[in-house]
Amino acid sequence: MLSLVTRQVMRILGWQLVGLIALSAAAVWIWDWRIARSVGVGSGIGLAATSYLAFVLIKHALRPAQPATVLSLFGNWLVKTALVLGLLAVALRSSALVPPAVLFGLSGSMLAYWLAMMGGGSRI
Repeated sequence: MLSLVTRQVMRILGWQLVGLIALSAAAVWIWDWRIARSVGVGSGIGLAATSYLAFVLIKHALRPAQPATVLSLFGNWLVKTALVLGLLAVALRSSALVPPAVLFGLSGSMLAYWLAMMGGGSRI
């Protein structure tokens, strides 16, 4: 079970990391460094949130005697949502970042997440 969870989690994080690099590189090529930095921050917010949930799932897979309950998964999802909203609030208030580019980066990160979930390979 752990190897399936770990493979799925690593595949999702890999897709998001590749998306972060690709979106940032495209932003530099099309616009400038400020936009690219903003896109990178938005993608990083998505990557951080997914990493949190990934580590929670791996932690639950390591303890088969204490399986994850629906309530604990929902609670961790709320923590992930609070993490995203908090980081997004900080990023959007920063004068060094461009808010639409931050949102674009976060959207790209979530798109990479869902593409990884829909892709082939092992399933949880």
